[in-house]
Amino acid sequence: MKQLFAVCLFIFISFTSQAMGNTEQAEKVPFAKSDERNEQNNLRLYEIFVPKKNGDLFLTEINLYKENEQSVSLKFEDAHIYPDFKETYIVINPNLVNTFEIYLNYSTTKYGGLVMCGGNRVKLNINDLLFVESPPEVIPPPRKP
Repeated sequence: MKQLFAVCLFIFISFTSQAMGNTEQAEKVPFAKSDERNEQNNLRLYEIFVPKKNGDLFLTEINLYKENEQSVSLKFEDAHIYPDFKETYIVINPNLVNTFEIYLNYSTTKYGGLVMCGGNRVKLNINDLLFVESPPEVIPPPRKP
């Protein structure tokens, strides 16, 4: 329980420290959802949602990491029902969810071409993200013909 509180506090501080009183930015914290309905062969789908921006920095990379075994760069796209977020998906065994970490890299440029300073990397735990409350969903407008 102490670890969950510490992780939630870290996420809150890391994403609000640059907002400096901007309540709109303070509400944008990473979160995850688990889809138990699509569980097959002991594998479960996890949807991970992360803010597009962290202060003045832009999300440029999401990595899945398992110590001494695996490091994978995850593809991400705009989360249509959460406009200020990007989303990515992973499928893993629910019993192994605590063995993986997620790293978010933020850059000073929108496409990650230039990094001016350190401190733009955020480490997350998937299991802890499942307990973070998601923002309200937004129904996207219909596409124009």
